Amino acid sequence: MKKFFITVICIAIAAMVGYGIKYAVTPINTQKLSYITQENAINTNGFIIRDEWVMYSRSAGTAYHSVAEGERVSKDSTIGSLFYGDVSDDSIKELTVVDNKIKKTKTEKSEESISTLDSNTLENNIYERENDIIDAAQDNDILSIAKYKKDINSLRQSNQLAEDNTEQELENHREQILNSIGVNKEDIYAQISGVFTTYVDGYETELVPNDIENYDVSYFEGLSQSPKIQKIDNKINAGGAVCKIVNNHVWYVMMDIPSDTIEGREVGDNVKLRFNNMADAVVKGSINSVSAEENGRVILTVKCPTYLESAFSYRLVDVDLIFESYEGYKVPIQSVRTEDDGSKKVIGIKENREHDCYCDVLFTNTDAGYAIIESTDNAENKLSQMERIVVGER
Repeated sequence: MKKFFITVICIAIAAMVGYGIKYAVTPINTQKLSYITQENAINTNGFIIRDEWVMYSRSAGTAYHSVAEGERVSKDSTIGSLFYGDVSDDSIKELTVVDNKIKKTKTEKSEESISTLDSNTLENNIYERENDIIDAAQDNDILSIAKYKKDINSLRQSNQLAEDNTEQELENHREQILNSIGVNKEDIYAQISGVFTTYVDGYETELVPNDIENYDVSYFEGLSQSPKIQKIDNKINAGGAVCKIVNNHVWYVMMDIPSDTIEGREVGDNVKLRFNNMADAVVKGSINSVSAEENGRVILTVKCPTYLESAFSYRLVDVDLIFESYEGYKVPIQSVRTEDDGSKKVIGIKENREHDCYCDVLFTNTDAGYAIIESTDNAENKLSQMERIVVGER
């Protein structure tokens, strides 16, 4: 009986040793880790819809714009003038130069900025008088102290007066130019805050945020796919556009897409947009509206609350509508192992040693046989530290 038990134990040990040797020498299937971005997206064309204000002239005249192209302006601020008559280009140029100088002077004044030479001279003179006061105080020379203090006040007042005179001279010069023009004018005030521009494309009245709910597939198809961008000239005809201001903080993108691509999605869902004709700029947004289906297509509008500098200068866009985006390591499905507690892991290899790498499964494509994974926050062995992973049984 004893001999029987010894025989059984020997067989078991031999089996274990044999299995161990087989485990050690059997080649394993491994592959390198590949970090990717997986997107559920479609590419389409779309129109940008913005809150825009365009000023139109009541009669023929000459437009003067006191702000630069692309400059941000606040509501009710002065952005130029409309002269009801013919004004020479030289007068417009002269007025532009003077206004720019006035603007620069006001900016420097608000920043308490003086030219380096004047500032140094002024400060040196004041510094000398302050030292004179100290010396006079040591000598108990009250009369000199009073004189030096008066000198300091005079220096400061003279500097301020020079600044005020410079600005006043410019204002007087501006008034002279306006008087020489000699025609009636109307100052132009911004009706909304936004970006100033002298370009129009004809869509300002055809694509309006307040009408988004009414836009359908038929309306989209009726829009020209070739916006005619026009530069506003200084010489304005009656009823012609004078200037435009674009609100670029909240804007919309209207797209024509297959209706089956939005199954299971609803208004308010977050998405991303990548603009291929704007240097691949990506912005976040949310589904704002979905039209009724027509011939298997719908009009989907995305609201974008993010400022994008280039968005105000485009109307027709080549855009990728991104519903979901996953970033992680692409691995075969069979490489992902499930523990008894439900946690997921893969076996990573680093310097010929195997490591349990616990992970989250972000995306699975059963048909294609792969998953996208990323290390859990508390994983001891990070996937980024591994050289390869084991595929299949081990």
